[in-house]
Amino acid sequence: MPKLAVISLGCAKNLVDTEIILAQLVAANWELTDDFSEAELILVNTCGFIETAKQESINRILEMAEYKEPQNGVCQKLVVAGCLVQRYAQELATELTEVDYWIGLGEIGQITEIINYEARVGQAALASTPFLNEVGLPRLQVTLPHVAYVKIAEGCSHRCAYCAIPLIKGEYRSRSLESILTETATLVAAGVKEINLIAQDLTLYGHDLRPKQNLNQLITGILTEAQPAWLRLLYLYPSGVNLELLEQIATESRICKYLDLPIQHLNQRLLKLMNRLDPPELILEQLALIRRTVPEIVLRSTMIVGFPSETEAEFEELLQFVKTAPFEHLGVFEYSREEDTPAFAYQSQINSEIKAERRQRLMLVQQKNSAVFLSSFLGKEISVLVDRSLPAGKAIGRTAWLAPESDGVVCLENYHGKAGEFVTVRVTGNDSYNLQAEMIDLEK
Repeated sequence: MPKLAVISLGCAKNLVDTEIILAQLVAANWELTDDFSEAELILVNTCGFIETAKQESINRILEMAEYKEPQNGVCQKLVVAGCLVQRYAQELATELTEVDYWIGLGEIGQITEIINYEARVGQAALASTPFLNEVGLPRLQVTLPHVAYVKIAEGCSHRCAYCAIPLIKGEYRSRSLESILTETATLVAAGVKEINLIAQDLTLYGHDLRPKQNLNQLITGILTEAQPAWLRLLYLYPSGVNLELLEQIATESRICKYLDLPIQHLNQRLLKLMNRLDPPELILEQLALIRRTVPEIVLRSTMIVGFPSETEAEFEELLQFVKTAPFEHLGVFEYSREEDTPAFAYQSQINSEIKAERRQRLMLVQQKNSAVFLSSFLGKEISVLVDRSLPAGKAIGRTAWLAPESDGVVCLENYHGKAGEFVTVRVTGNDSYNLQAEMIDLEK
């Protein structure tokens, strides 16, 4: 069997697309390998969201092209897919002649037909509506066997001034409830314990369907039909989080007491410039409602520093907000100037040194917040899902309030079981982002 190797860059939504592509190729008798030198087909699924991601994608494409040289490998087909292709198809095809096939977001479901159609070689994919897995194409899971992401929608109808996602993926489009329930049930039946729902904004789910659906109905359906041990909600706009959803989270033990709420800033002028629809007053009200309704909730957010014209005083306002209304987890990004977005033309662009310095200052505040939060668990017993079993009785796991990839981990001692198991452990220590714990002898 011919062999293929893959690099999947960017977000979890990209990873889901990669898994769908791989399943098609394996069904067409390609064998997956992690040794790029022996792969006859190499797939790079790219990210085109911000400048650093675009540059990483270009670098990895060029790196993989080296395996087409006889002294380095046996690659015959270099396939590039994903957001970078969707955004810059013609430019890429002109500049990167090493690539054999370009796959747009609308062509994810036709990968085998494309690579078998020789007339397509070297041509860039035409822009098209991004693929939604309504037909239930299988996935070859490349995450941990007990963890999966489920994409419930594609695109975005918000128009944040800095964001290229609507340019790349178009308007928000929800998948049908039936297709999501079928996929989650299949994943759980195959051994998945943790389902992570993902979209640009989960709270918009179903508003475009006929008849209309909503996130609460979807959650109820998944818990009833698929019955995962953990269900996690990633990426919700604060204004879309309603009382019904919060009460559902508070009363259902299988829903992780964890929400990811991208806020980006708290200064009113900058939020308006960003075209963020949630004003500071609403953000604060929603945070209070969330913590009041679900007292044990753990919140993650993202912030942008160095947005055009951001003053030192406005940054200090954000800094104080993070100090006084701490998030348990926080990601901080330096503003990336993206062509064809409204913010690209804004005056008073902030230089890179100031952006980096502000990010560092905000992350130092978050480092302290996170350490204080984690230290509150010292000596306590917590439930952990084991992700990896390591030699010498060690293991890596997570609690329900630690999301895969983006948050810290629990480092276990005296564990001799398998990955994918739930265990009760006692916390023995912590650093800024991770916990240390030991197994509890339940027989004592």
